[in-house]
Amino acid sequence: MSLANEKLSLSAVAAAAGLSESWAWKARDQGVLHEPHFEEEVVALRVYAFVSQIVWPGTRRPRSARQDLELWQQTAVEAARQAASDQNTTPDMALWVLEDSVHLVTTPAERAAFDLKTLSGRVAFRIPVGVWVAELPDAVAGLNSRRRRGSTSKSGA
Repeated sequence: MSLANEKLSLSAVAAAAGLSESWAWKARDQGVLHEPHFEEEVVALRVYAFVSQIVWPGTRRPRSARQDLELWQQTAVEAARQAASDQNTTPDMALWVLEDSVHLVTTPAERAAFDLKTLSGRVAFRIPVGVWVAELPDAVAGLNSRRRRGSTSKSGA
């Protein structure tokens, strides 16, 4: 999938991801988002917002304690970022997140094989990164139209 190399502000990344700016600030503070921001950061932010909230069965995690990203969470975000910049990404691509690993699955046949070989009753989350990548052009175009609406000056009476 080819994406434009348009630089985005942190606020624009959050808006294109459909998230509040507080998610973007958290991601920046945890080292997930780095300047300059490009379109693949939108998918990385969406995945970060998802995986940072996962608590695996049997794991205790106090809500008030600072939550640093674990290796599997960092790996999920990086896999999503790579999928966003990969020209072979299709809407069928999914990111499977397990407690000890992360897998990108591209085709329905690979998904079936993955399910039989790897899942086998394990807890897992399927993140539709291919769909999110396919939505990027419209999300960024929506940012441009928002900018144009706000850029018209009002005439004084």
